[in-house]
Amino acid sequence: MEEKIKELADIFTKMVRNANSFGDIWKNITPGRRAFALMKELPDTLAGEFDTPADKATLLAQMLDQMEETYTPRFCISIREYMQALAPNDVDNNAKLAQLRDYTDLSLPMEEYCRKYHKHLKFDPVERTEEMENVIESVEREVAEELAGMPRGMGFCFAHWHAKKAALANRGIEWNSPNTMNPGVIFD
Repeated sequence: MEEKIKELADIFTKMVRNANSFGDIWKNITPGRRAFALMKELPDTLAGEFDTPADKATLLAQMLDQMEETYTPRFCISIREYMQALAPNDVDNNAKLAQLRDYTDLSLPMEEYCRKYHKHLKFDPVERTEEMENVIESVEREVAEELAGMPRGMGFCFAHWHAKKAALANRGIEWNSPNTMNPGVIFD
């Protein structure tokens, strides 16, 4: 059990570092999957670590704070459902779970989703698909490698979106960038 706790601590430390490094939040997908698997193996309470099931749910929420949930919404739904079983009255988790379920509900038009959740920027609906979720980590890795030497300043987003569009196209996914989806919005 101590080995699992140490591994979790190491994973959480790495995830915080990735989340705080510009453009590296995608690197938390694999560690997040491993951390969730470890958390499920642990009992609902563990003296000195989490004294109540709600404390365990709080640790999982802290892990999700280090992830972009829309990259892997179905995976994050499974985490939030587990959290809901641990802490059924957690209003914040229940609201975020409902939002993720709506995000993956492809029958809910993107415009309606944006209106319901006060999202001002439109996004390509393909981002909500399982197909996209299955490739996003490898796409982001490929883009990061391609743009490794490029400064992360003004205009970087356009290079990132161009490389991402090409990487997705190589996988048979047609994707429109935020600047294409939001004409008239100025991006840096």
